[in-house]
Amino acid sequence: MTSVQAQEADKPSGGAGLRFNGFGSLGLSHVDAPAGWGYRRELTQGGSDDSWRADVDTRLGVQMNYSLGSRFELVAQVIAKKRARYAIGSDAVEWAYASYRPDAAWTLRAGRVNLDVFLMADYRNVGYGFMTARPPVEFYAMLPTTLDGADVARSWQQGDAQWRAKLMFGSARIGDFESAKASRVRSVVGGMLSREEGGLLLRVSYAHTRIAIDHTDTQPALDGLAQLGGLPIPSVAEQALSLRRRLGADNGSGTFWELGLRHELADWQWSAEILRISADPLIVLTSAYATLGRRVGDWTPYIGYGLVRDAQGVLPLPAWQATLTPVIGPVGAAQAQGLGSAVTASLNASRFQQSGWAIGTRWDFHPQAALKLQWDRVRISNSGSGLWTGADGAPSHATIATAVVDFIF
Repeated sequence: MTSVQAQEADKPSGGAGLRFNGFGSLGLSHVDAPAGWGYRRELTQGGSDDSWRADVDTRLGVQMNYSLGSRFELVAQVIAKKRARYAIGSDAVEWAYASYRPDAAWTLRAGRVNLDVFLMADYRNVGYGFMTARPPVEFYAMLPTTLDGADVARSWQQGDAQWRAKLMFGSARIGDFESAKASRVRSVVGGMLSREEGGLLLRVSYAHTRIAIDHTDTQPALDGLAQLGGLPIPSVAEQALSLRRRLGADNGSGTFWELGLRHELADWQWSAEILRISADPLIVLTSAYATLGRRVGDWTPYIGYGLVRDAQGVLPLPAWQATLTPVIGPVGAAQAQGLGSAVTASLNASRFQQSGWAIGTRWDFHPQAALKLQWDRVRISNSGSGLWTGADGAPSHATIATAVVDFIF
């Protein structure tokens, strides 16, 4: 069930024809978190401090496959879900690509394709395709879903093992819900290698990219920090320029490493992933999760754990006012102090430093539908609440109780 959508997209039917299928989720969550904190399953999703939420997991998607013989296919997938402020109409189009298979081993795709650098790349939005109520937030919340570009994949058999290798390039939109405009990762060049045998899938992915940040919201702060960086006061100038770099003034490049495992043996199934994202000085983090479940009739009870650790340390609040007062006057010094404090607080609040346990069960009450009940206990470290909206960065705990019905048609 984990690859229904991908298989239909990658394997033309052999004759010309149009096929439609779809998927959806109807979810309701109760969130017990600090006042003002908004829970979300991905950064591009808006949060709110309402206790009861129906928009966290609810979504509806349709997919079209138009085959032009055995080699060519056109694929489009559209998903309706809650999105960020910067979202435009075309963001609802998750997939829109042309696929060509010169033979059984090779597949070439061009257009808007899934970013195939993690286990759930094919079915991240298809709740019916995975065991838990939602993909582990500590791992998947930061990752883009689509790549505007192209990829080429080759599959081959070696003994009882099925191998698959893929090369990809293009660009992707990234950003946080609070941003007025999305940024982009450009010149994405990556690869993936997987091996599957006896129900055990192992895969490794790597990608390198240039980061192009939209500075619409932060340009006034960048300009102010640049002016402070030009003052002949080393202690202030160095700290101001460091803050400016952390805001992404110089954009830069980043690398992504991922290792994933998934095993299905009789009634047992488990999966685990670990990733490392390095785009210093913007972000340097490590994230991982593991889930384990056992099928008992139509029920699959499961347990999972996820964590994310930000290697960028907590920034100390600047103490510039006393030093700057004799140089630029009390008013200017107060303004500079306010700017430095606000930027520091914002950067600290955007760090990702949390862990969480998930316990739940899945009930396959219909061949094309499943009910999931899940309880999450989340621990947020000091200055580590970047996965939440409206958070103040204070250390805290939260619980989320979820009921969701996933279906395909």
